[in-house]
Amino acid sequence: MKISNYKRILGYYPGLLSAAEKAAKKSKEKLAQVTAYVTAPVLFCYVSYVIENAEKEGIKKIFFLARDGYILKSIADVMLKSKKSDIETDYLYVSRYALRNAMYFKCDTVQDFESAGFFGHCAVQSAENTLKRAGIDESQRVRVYNKIGFDGDEKRIMDDAEYDDFCKLLKSDKELFSDIKNNSREKYENIIGYFKQSGLFENKRIALVDSGWLGSVQRTLTELIKDNTDTGRITGYYFGLYRKKSERYRSFLFDISDAYRYVPTFCNNLFECFCSAPHGMTIGYRHTENGIQPVTAKVNDYIADAAEIQNDIAVRFASYACESDAVIPEKKRKRLTARLIKALMYKPDMEEAEIYGAFPFCDDATEISVQPLACDSGKSIRNILFLNRISRKRKGQNIYPDKGMFWLYGSIRLTGCKPAWVYRSSVRIWEKLRLIKEKRKQCR
Repeated sequence: MKISNYKRILGYYPGLLSAAEKAAKKSKEKLAQVTAYVTAPVLFCYVSYVIENAEKEGIKKIFFLARDGYILKSIADVMLKSKKSDIETDYLYVSRYALRNAMYFKCDTVQDFESAGFFGHCAVQSAENTLKRAGIDESQRVRVYNKIGFDGDEKRIMDDAEYDDFCKLLKSDKELFSDIKNNSREKYENIIGYFKQSGLFENKRIALVDSGWLGSVQRTLTELIKDNTDTGRITGYYFGLYRKKSERYRSFLFDISDAYRYVPTFCNNLFECFCSAPHGMTIGYRHTENGIQPVTAKVNDYIADAAEIQNDIAVRFASYACESDAVIPEKKRKRLTARLIKALMYKPDMEEAEIYGAFPFCDDATEISVQPLACDSGKSIRNILFLNRISRKRKGQNIYPDKGMFWLYGSIRLTGCKPAWVYRSSVRIWEKLRLIKEKRKQCR
């Protein structure tokens, strides 16, 4: 591991370096060491930004959104206690899956369902997954397939064009959307009750804190509750955004206007692994003797163990950093964060690639199909070479490796690509051009 490199970067900020060294002494676990010198300082800088802005804006309550908000709340609680701040924190159990399934109750037309994200492209584009994530059981799916004339394999993953054609067939089945709406009634009532119980409807300015990246959870949440409260009180804070930041959507490191500077050497999937929680995805809510409680899926053992290690080290780091009164201006926090992240994410050594590559990951709201974040991708890693990508994209072929696509720089290391810099440069240049194009589209 490149600990000496991270120490050199942190050396410009003695208070943070000292905090990292003290936190690192508590465990010889490799994950704990990288957490002490990279993850903890990076998250500490982000949470510092959130708290400073909350104080300036007169925000009195901060909701950290599950699951990425778990470790962020732990850090914030240490910092707020040290500052003797009167800002309250809470942890809100939500997920794209739970929010969307409740949101469908407010949908009356196919266009409403489309706006709620029902037809959006996802990682697992099968007929089965599309309907299961909306609560449609097997017998209902059979009826839908018969009605729309679909006789293919419901488990087969479709490409974007095939998926769009399948969605066109679904849009002709009005009974389907009536079933989805009916299935969502109880989910809607439960989630609204949970939000009310959590204090989300209290008449005060509040913040929602998450990792990123489009603000879709905030958007769906505010749409869900707008009939119950003034959503203008709510401000979202994110580590980074792939959209334009605004008064309601704030970002720490980047938004779409400058993402091309940071994101080509950044991996948001790996960042989410930094923010692992010791519980599974929120899949719904139920009434209990203690009120409405969230229902979570079973957590992966690897993630649960990693979350405990990361959370423990991050809390220790925050405590030591607060003791040393390590105050860093926002611009310097961003610079430090960018340097640490690039050193780990863009050029991991073999140990780092193995540690983080082993994290199970799924980019689908249902988490139905889990793969390692990075791995030996074999010959398919050649798909990411710049000229190969251009050629394959024109032919409608996959521009990612067959496996290990969630952290390409980690897979480049684990596959033993030579020369590695050619592969890294191909990914970096591709991402930079993509983001510049996206910036022009959004910032006209």
